[in-house]
Amino acid sequence: MAPLKRLSVIILAALPAVVQAWLPDPDIGSIHARDAASNDPYPFCNPTSTANCILNGLYLFPTLEFSNEGSLGNQEFINRLPVSSSTISVWTNNKIPQTCYYWGVTRDSWTAADFTVYNVTFSDCAIPFVVCRHSTAPKTIVQIATEIGRIPIKLRQSTSVYLVYGDWSVDNPAYGGYIASLSQEGLIVGRSRAYFPSALLHEVTHNMDSSILSPTAPNPWGIGTAYSASTAFRSAVNADGYAVAAYGTNSYSENFAEAGRAIMLDVIYPGGLVSFTGNNPNLTQIDNTLNAVRTAAGSYYVIGGTCDSAKKFPYPTVLVDKPAPPITTTASPTATATAGPYQQCGGWSTYTGATACGSGWACQSVNPYYSQCTPTP
Repeated sequence: MAPLKRLSVIILAALPAVVQAWLPDPDIGSIHARDAASNDPYPFCNPTSTANCILNGLYLFPTLEFSNEGSLGNQEFINRLPVSSSTISVWTNNKIPQTCYYWGVTRDSWTAADFTVYNVTFSDCAIPFVVCRHSTAPKTIVQIATEIGRIPIKLRQSTSVYLVYGDWSVDNPAYGGYIASLSQEGLIVGRSRAYFPSALLHEVTHNMDSSILSPTAPNPWGIGTAYSASTAFRSAVNADGYAVAAYGTNSYSENFAEAGRAIMLDVIYPGGLVSFTGNNPNLTQIDNTLNAVRTAAGSYYVIGGTCDSAKKFPYPTVLVDKPAPPITTTASPTATATAGPYQQCGGWSTYTGATACGSGWACQSVNPYYSQCTPTP
């Protein structure tokens, strides 16, 4: 890798990438309500009101518990996915990747000067990954690198840049998102509290989805060839009649990402999904979907190995200057400034005007909040 000082600087231009997918904030509540009569889940979406809703909103039930940070599935990811060790270095050239600037500052209204940019080089890949972390993000760069390092390298290499925001609306009222992927830029963007294994697996799978059918295409690679858009995948999903998880009913793309999480659990959990779910008899409802993803992308979920430089999403070389934070100054009265007759010469702590009076006049306190120049007795 060339030193940062050698990277070219190009003026920011609007990028054409489209957000691949958003995961909703889990704090919005449960999505697993059941119909008391049939014991089936209520449809998660409705095709008449949601354009991309698939399978009439139906999904596997009982559900695979892997969505939220506190879920059983996420805990298994933490316990069983090995963490690739990493070396972290901070950028000191006052630059920021263009993709971080465009999405973080131009689109999502965070302050550029509040981002620190890091190179994170994992032991299983010589090409660094880049993290743009906002100062309001509670998770440290070490915590972020740890969570990224759990993702198997064959899957992780489809992403190049991670953009990490503060967790709450008070940090930036203009931003209402949670976490998302942008496959055209090899980017994941979201709140720091969304950086946990299950959420990252979902988003990285989106980025991988766009490279399966053309894994060695030039950057941006795989665009327009997402496997989730293929006839093979959609036929398998339609044959099942149920999405892998509730959120998967939003689109074939989302169902592919949910299938990725299910396959990862099947790989790492002793006895696979059957054991993880306690022998859920309905698992056969998603057999065709999972088998299609295993055939097309099973190698991405293998633990171990090293990254493939031909398939690793490129390191960002398009940079922009990171503006310095604005400097706010408060005017202070000069030593020679004097207030005129009957003018204010003092007051509450916020008063910054003259505090001296001219010859023959004295600064007299009227009340704790106001003083004025009055004739000398």
